[in-house]
Amino acid sequence: MPDSLQWESLASFVQAQALAVDPQGRLYVADAGRHVVVRLSPEGQIEAIIGGPGSAPGQFDTPVALYVGAGLRLWVAEAGNHRLQRLTWQGTPLEVIPLPEGVMPTGVCAQGRQVWVLDAQGAALWQRLSDGRWQKMAQGMHQPIALAPGSGGRLFVADAGQNKVLAYDALGVVERLWIETLPAKPQALTALGDTLWMVLDHRLYRHVPTMGLEIWGTAMPHVVGLAVHQGIVYVLTPTRLYQGRQFKTPGRR
Repeated sequence: MPDSLQWESLASFVQAQALAVDPQGRLYVADAGRHVVVRLSPEGQIEAIIGGPGSAPGQFDTPVALYVGAGLRLWVAEAGNHRLQRLTWQGTPLEVIPLPEGVMPTGVCAQGRQVWVLDAQGAALWQRLSDGRWQKMAQGMHQPIALAPGSGGRLFVADAGQNKVLAYDALGVVERLWIETLPAKPQALTALGDTLWMVLDHRLYRHVPTMGLEIWGTAMPHVVGLAVHQGIVYVLTPTRLYQGRQFKTPGRR
């Protein structure tokens, strides 16, 4: 186990639901309690408040899932407006996409023109097709809580109902059980390539395919979001964003 991480509180929120980081290290927090997305610098300084309550483009009603990819497009899934929005990283609205009926989003991911939404209510993964229709791509989950992209178009899903991490290909076909049995229910998941970071039972874990699962430190309770960027771990609870620095153990990355 590496040296314990030193956690520092960066910002507070009313009812945070999701965390994302862009390639430049900017952080995005969905604060459902205020119906906004907060953008922060890599150091945790608030740079902008995006959105506000409402149903117009660029406004939000209970944002619950976020994704920012290499194209610096911000994807926001809203439970209240039952839709997905695509915005610039500065917050300019680009597209409003209704979600399929009955879908309760708990994760969103986009790669190129492909978009996926993880459905907590139906325990399924949905893909938006090029013609704008939604198609259910994967089922068989019990309690999916997080969606993260891996390498080669792979998608990871943390299933708290089975204590597993499943890997799907870009068509939604189960590639394999990436981690067959977790030691506790997953609370949050993020991926750097095929290396996974997870919070399980107040602990931060890293999983490398060639090395297996290892504990990286103690985390706080009630984690709802997790991000890793350039050796810094960010953990989100409903009321606070923390960063953890250390990674001092020789020979570890």
